[in-house]
Amino acid sequence: MSRNPIQVAAAVVAAVLLVTAGVFGGSYLSLAAPFSGAAWSGVSDGGDGVGSAAGDALSGETTVENPYGEATVSYDADGVPHIEADDEAALYYAVGYVQARDRLWEMDLQRRLMAGNLSAAVGEQAVESDRFYRQMDFQGAAEASWEALEDTEYGPLVRAYTDGVNRYRATEPLPVEFRLNDYEPEPWTPTATLLVDKQISWSLSGDFRDLEAGVLDSKLGTEATSELYPDQLAHDSPVLRTEWDAPTANTSNRTDLAAYDALYESLRDFQREPGIGSNNWVVSGNQTASGQPLLANDPHLTLTVPPVWYEMRLHLTGDDGYDVRGVTFPGVPSVIIGQNRNVAWGVTNVGADVTDLYTYETPSNDTYVYDGEERAFETEQQTIQVSGGEDVTVTVRKTVHGAYLERETPDGPVGVGVAWTGMTGTKEALAIWGFNRAETVDDVEEAARDFDSPTQNLVAADRDGGTLYRATGKYPYRYTDSDERSSSGNRTQSGDGEVVRGDRVFDGSAGEGEWRGFTPFGQSSWEGFVPYEQVPHVFGADYIATANQRTADQPGFYLSTSGRYADPYRGERIYELLDRRAESGEPMDAEFMRTMQRDVYSTAAEGFVPGVLDSRSAMDEDTREWADSLESWDYNMTADSEAALAFALFRQEVRNATFYDEYHPKGLDEGYYPHLYVVQTLPEDSEWFDDVRTDERETRADAYAEAMERAKARADENGWETYGDYNRLDLNHPFPVGYLDYPERAMDGSPFTVFNFRTEGSMQAGSSWRMVSTFDGESSGVIPGGQSGNPFSPHYHDQLDEWAEGEYKPMDFDDAGAVDIRFTASGGDDGSDGDAGADAEDGGQR
Repeated sequence: MSRNPIQVAAAVVAAVLLVTAGVFGGSYLSLAAPFSGAAWSGVSDGGDGVGSAAGDALSGETTVENPYGEATVSYDADGVPHIEADDEAALYYAVGYVQARDRLWEMDLQRRLMAGNLSAAVGEQAVESDRFYRQMDFQGAAEASWEALEDTEYGPLVRAYTDGVNRYRATEPLPVEFRLNDYEPEPWTPTATLLVDKQISWSLSGDFRDLEAGVLDSKLGTEATSELYPDQLAHDSPVLRTEWDAPTANTSNRTDLAAYDALYESLRDFQREPGIGSNNWVVSGNQTASGQPLLANDPHLTLTVPPVWYEMRLHLTGDDGYDVRGVTFPGVPSVIIGQNRNVAWGVTNVGADVTDLYTYETPSNDTYVYDGEERAFETEQQTIQVSGGEDVTVTVRKTVHGAYLERETPDGPVGVGVAWTGMTGTKEALAIWGFNRAETVDDVEEAARDFDSPTQNLVAADRDGGTLYRATGKYPYRYTDSDERSSSGNRTQSGDGEVVRGDRVFDGSAGEGEWRGFTPFGQSSWEGFVPYEQVPHVFGADYIATANQRTADQPGFYLSTSGRYADPYRGERIYELLDRRAESGEPMDAEFMRTMQRDVYSTAAEGFVPGVLDSRSAMDEDTREWADSLESWDYNMTADSEAALAFALFRQEVRNATFYDEYHPKGLDEGYYPHLYVVQTLPEDSEWFDDVRTDERETRADAYAEAMERAKARADENGWETYGDYNRLDLNHPFPVGYLDYPERAMDGSPFTVFNFRTEGSMQAGSSWRMVSTFDGESSGVIPGGQSGNPFSPHYHDQLDEWAEGEYKPMDFDDAGAVDIRFTASGGDDGSDGDAGADAEDGGQR
């Protein structure tokens, strides 16, 4: 399973600190003794300017000056800040201050990661990570996005937010993690906020799957890859269950990429996981007890300490005001998923193909061929500062298409150009601000025009009964010729080149796969992209559900192929539950929405188990008795179930039993395996079930029996008796200090159930926020942990048990009570040390 960027950062930090603990032994361990010891006396009293008071519970009202005007913050019983002001800039200043108070270390970690400046804080273990992020130049992309936003209505609000972050950073104790790793954060900048935006976008839409597809073609052959990685999976639960008239494109031949497997191996950990993503659905008032719409959303992301989301309520008073509540990523000032008093909205991942790769003829180390002429790479030497080690110089190269990623191989350097829709000035932050202020779904639809990246399944509902589904984002047409160009070399709209699909690596020197109207690291016109009106959208559906499955029965080429979608199991189950309730005539309500989000029925098990039972005669006796538990199983993935354990381990082993013998000798590990659903739908006598290492001809029954025997051996070896013994929530802070971790517990759910939870290796993922939105005061939500990143806070993990047990807390707009922080108008310098106007370069990468 690939790791998202914040998990990569966390793993790097953990590795560095484990080394540190081994080297410094007792001195480091003394820091790990909570609430005791000489080291903690400095932490607890704010020594060295870094203390446990950061983000701790407030006692009484605190007063802070605000150069933009008055504001108040009241924390409710769950640690959610209710922030109120009559001036929007004053409101956003308070948001910045409060986010820094509760999550500054997390914000700084993400900013450093995306800027390629993590090594300066944690040492040489982060150098390869920094090298990748420098070469992709997310910093340059963030700067382009700030250029696109700076002069909009939203620009001044980002500046005010930045000033609020820096006010806290300059005047209050910093989170304990800065003390533990002995560094202080740089001032926050508007570009830092846009770097967080790029982190979100890349982790949801950036990938190198076209390179992977080329490697698979070269090693398995196109006949095999056509069977195992089809354009679409053969299921009947797409998002849109009606026809959608989408643009088409021609198929083009793939380039032989046998020499590129080492490059792909070096990049695969930095791409999004295929099918990553989430559930959401919206139900119209025609189907509800209240006569008003209902909306549910639970994004599935890596589970971390602290959680990736931060909940807040923003109340701008006055005639043009709004009152919005929901979650955001720390570092982003507006609510990303949530509702105001008139509109609710949620998102899941489309999984569209919005990254293209290009090979080039390279006459020399410094040049490449494009449009029939030799051009110099745009080249910059950058220095990676390494804490406790020697600085490292990295060469950052770009082509006309975008970033250039290169790795040394035994046969010399191999590289590809990268074009990604987020690698330019994008304005999704402006769109999200529009959602916060929206009064109808029409307002949401209009705001979504600016939602450039990532591609998302947006659902929305309004108080007046309107519902909306909209696939957001920019989708490129790819052309086979380079056509006319501006003087700067950017693609234009002119020319009549053939439109081709993007599921291949293009010959950049031959002008294949051109994007028109796209300027990497600059401002794009998007003229050569799929028009907004032609991207799937539906108003007024009785209900519509998304779970990262394919968008339509015949999706347009730009909506990708099965390799980027999720297995269909969650989408199939959600529609089954909605259809069943609608057909019963019983109205839906908020509790039914929550019950759906708690559903642990596995349609994957329903599909596989009959075949497993039929294969029992090929199993050894112990395994056969174990498999018998599946016969009366109800297919619910509950922690107390022996059968759920058997199926979960079988599910992990069945692809090995099917593909290992062909894949492993070709250097292809399990990360290359096809979807689980592909295995389920293979014919019983498929050659893929045959083990080429034996003289016999194996069938599905043999492969299933082998998978069950391996599963039984794993269960016995580890002493697992029920699913909860294996399926455990065990969330660890990046710092290897036990009391910073969350409590461990058994979990229901699986990667393929609506109640989503997965544990594989060191990674755990699942519902990172659950929300059910109504317009009658029954909205609810929960995060897997707590609001505060401070381990001394009562809100460090106070929602964890509620989340794990499928419970919720109210998500209302009631008065939170006494004011905890009062911002008074200062009319001048607020005491912060960061100049947002100057927008200092983040992390000193250049």
